[in-house]
This record gives sequence, structure tokens and C-alpha cells, in this order.
Amino acid sequence: MTHSSLIGDLIDLDSALKADRSTDSDKKKQRDRALGRTLQQQRNNPARQIRGWLSQVSIDAWKRDGHHAVQLYHVLCVLLTVAGVATGWGLARAVLHYTGNAPINIVNALGLLVLLQILLLLLWCLSTIPRVPLFGSLQSALRFLNPGRLTRHLARFFPARSRQSLSLVWDTDYATALAPAARWLFSFWSQLFAFCFNIGVLLAAFYLISFSDLAFAWSTTLNIDSATFHHMLRALSWPWHSLFPDAVPSPELVDISRYYRLEEGSLAHAVTASELAAELGQWWPFLVSAIICYGFIPRLLTLLISWSRFRHHLAHALPHLPGAPELLARMNSPLITTAARQPESAADIDIDTDYEATESGSYNLQCALIDWSGTGVNTDTATRQLQAMGISFKDFLPAGGTRTTDQDNATIMSLCRLKPQGIAVMVKSWEPPLLEFLEFIHSIREQCNRQQPIINLLWGGADSVTERDHETWQLTLRQLKDPDLHIEAMGSAQ
Repeated sequence: MTHSSLIGDLIDLDSALKADRSTDSDKKKQRDRALGRTLQQQRNNPARQIRGWLSQVSIDAWKRDGHHAVQLYHVLCVLLTVAGVATGWGLARAVLHYTGNAPINIVNALGLLVLLQILLLLLWCLSTIPRVPLFGSLQSALRFLNPGRLTRHLARFFPARSRQSLSLVWDTDYATALAPAARWLFSFWSQLFAFCFNIGVLLAAFYLISFSDLAFAWSTTLNIDSATFHHMLRALSWPWHSLFPDAVPSPELVDISRYYRLEEGSLAHAVTASELAAELGQWWPFLVSAIICYGFIPRLLTLLISWSRFRHHLAHALPHLPGAPELLARMNSPLITTAARQPESAADIDIDTDYEATESGSYNLQCALIDWSGTGVNTDTATRQLQAMGISFKDFLPAGGTRTTDQDNATIMSLCRLKPQGIAVMVKSWEPPLLEFLEFIHSIREQCNRQQPIINLLWGGADSVTERDHETWQLTLRQLKDPDLHIEAMGSAQ
């Protein structure tokens, strides 16, 4: 599963969900539940299950534009590759330009081809690590100034259909689900250019070394003697000094290569040109090794990291696109319709009945109370009914609904710190439990790392909780396979 195919599936999923809005609700439930049965073996991998749904579903007026976005993505990658190689080739030819009048200053070559890359690499590392309070503003600025962002502007020169499809990845309307993927896409593009830039530099260097005679020397206005400069070069050569000792400049080479630009120029130990030719040409193994060690290899690693993280966040974004959680709920929840031709059998749901969400009725627990998705339950009414179940509460926390994932995570962290005897979650019984709710319950178990009762309280609103709603919640909660998960109706079930 490549990230380019994930891009295509992401675009196709968005267009499919938009086209599916006009489909009758009962028809969608029956269709998606039928497809969900055929994809039950993938229900623990939402992204793979959605991709299976995309390959099988048929929706009227649905145009699959994903392949247009993938084509544009590949074209942009090719352009960056060519631009990177050409830029590296051009810069290396300029830095290593030698007419025979004066040797190439190795200090200048190191500064432009090696040290500058080390600085840019450090800035990339700073922009990709988790936010550090001390450098938060700088990290945000570096991410905004990522040169990979410029690539999206190249898309304006391509057909509107391809451009508009690919732009979904960085569309601000989808920032909640796709912002991490967009950030790593820009990082991937910038690192692709940087990696190809180093390829261009190395190609130009090998070409000039092979087909011309290059003479190197070192010169600086700073008060640095040959011994100090040699120590600096040895420190720079440390990564390869044992593997390629010939690529480490010797003290004699450093000493003889010092250049003074006076009139026509002179070397520290002037001898005939033929004698110096072999000596001054010995700098190239060091320069090439430095470019490979501090440019080529690090950029290959950052390219692979960016590719891997981009692919990861694309897969994570698929089940979180607007409408995708509802799609997964229709695929994985039992079919609920008054017009069903026949009831679904328990065999349709691949779950273990040993993990039934149980009812107790008397708990004698002090719980933290979570109001999921704004049930609107009257506090006095809730208190009386909970007391009848043996549940008391003093902490009331909101979750779900319009709240963001970060806010829900903050609620979970509060629960972990409170360490209550149990957790009671009030939900609207008429709304079937979606993937978002199941992930919330799973995250409580995972982050708090405590086995405590979680009691799901079904609230029927003005009416009592129906048997159908009660059964829907009970069957769906089995998916969590949690032996300490309970379900109660706030009011008598009909």
C-alpha cells in the first residue's frame, strides 16, 4: 500500500461521501451493512476496511477523481527531482569552477556544499520534533516556511480537475483530519528536492574530477593557523576516518595548501606547478566524503522518514474524514430498520459473547460522570436515577459532540488524574455508538491503565429507552471485549 494510492483513495472517499448525501438513509444502511459483512475480517483496521468499501461500492453521480490527484502528485515529484538535480549540478559547477589562475578555496566549498546543509538539516529536525514550549514559535515559523509548501503553488499551472483534487490534502476545511498529513507531505517534497540536490552536487563533482584537473587550497582572513585548521578538518572527518583514512587531510596537505591572494596569488610553500598538482588534487576525497556524510545520507534518511510519516497520517486520516465515522458505524453496527426483510443473525457480528455489556443495577460506586455529545439530561433527574443504581458523582466532564480530539484527550487525562472508583458515561440512546465513541472508551482504558467499571447510561430523552436502542448499544459495545463494561437505561426499557 503506497502513499500515492492512499492519496487516490482519500480523494475518492471524500467525493463518494459527498455524492452519497443524496442517497436514502435506509438504503445506505442496508448497502453499507451488506458490504460490512464482507469486510468483517478487516474491521480492526478502519483504513483498510474503508478502502475495501471504496473498491466495492457503487454510488450514482460519483466521479472517481483520485487518479487525477495521483497523476499530479507524481508529476510534481518528477519536477522536484529534476529541479533538485539541476540546482545541485549548477551550484557544484559554480563552486568548483577552476580556470587554472587560482586554486579552488576548500573553505568556500565546505561552507556552501556542506556546512549550509548541516544548518538546514538542524532546522528541519527542530521543525519536526514535538512542540517544545521554549521553541514553539520558532517551530511554527519553520513549518510555515518549509520550502515544500511552494510546491502546491506549482499545481496552479495544471488542469483544474487535478489541482482541486490534490488540494484536498492541504484544504483548511479538512485541517482537523489532514493537517498532519499535509505537514509531512510538504516535508517529503522539501526532502525530495534536497536529496536530489545532493545527487546533482555529487554528479557534478565526479564529472569535474574525472574530466578536468582540479586544484584545491584553503584561505581565510580569520586568524587560523594550519594546525588549528587541521584539527577542525579532523573533527569534520571523524564519521569516516576509520573507513576511509585517505579521505582525511594530512597535516602536510593542510600546511602546503594554504593560499595567500597577493597579486597573482602565492602558496605557503611555493614549488613548481607540476609538483603541486598531485598534492593539491588530494582534497577531493575529503570534499566528496563530507558531501555524502553530511548531505546525501542525512537527506536520504529525512526523505524516508517524511515518506513514512506522510503515509502513516494519510492512513490515519481516512477513517476521520467528515462522514467516514458514520460510514464505519453503518458497516459494523447491526442493521436497524423497520423495513428489514429479515433480522440479522448474531453470526453476522464477529464478536465474543463472553464480553457482554452487563447490567447490574446496584453498584455502590463513586464515579466521574461524562456527558457524551450533550445529552441535555436534567441534573436533578440524573442524580436521582444514579442514586437508585448506587452511583454517586461529584465530577461532571463533557466529551464528544462538537469537541475536538484534543479536548476529549484532555478529558481522559482528567479522568486518569481523578482515579475514581468507576466512570459513568451518559449517552443518547437513539444515536447508535459510532467509532468515535468506541475509540474514546478504548482510550480511557489505554491511557488510564486501570481496570475500573465503565457504566454506559442510556438516556432516552422525553421517552423511555426502547428495546431496539438498548440492543443496538449492547451489541456494538461487545466489540470492545471489555469484561468490566456495563450498560444501564436511565428509565425503564420499553
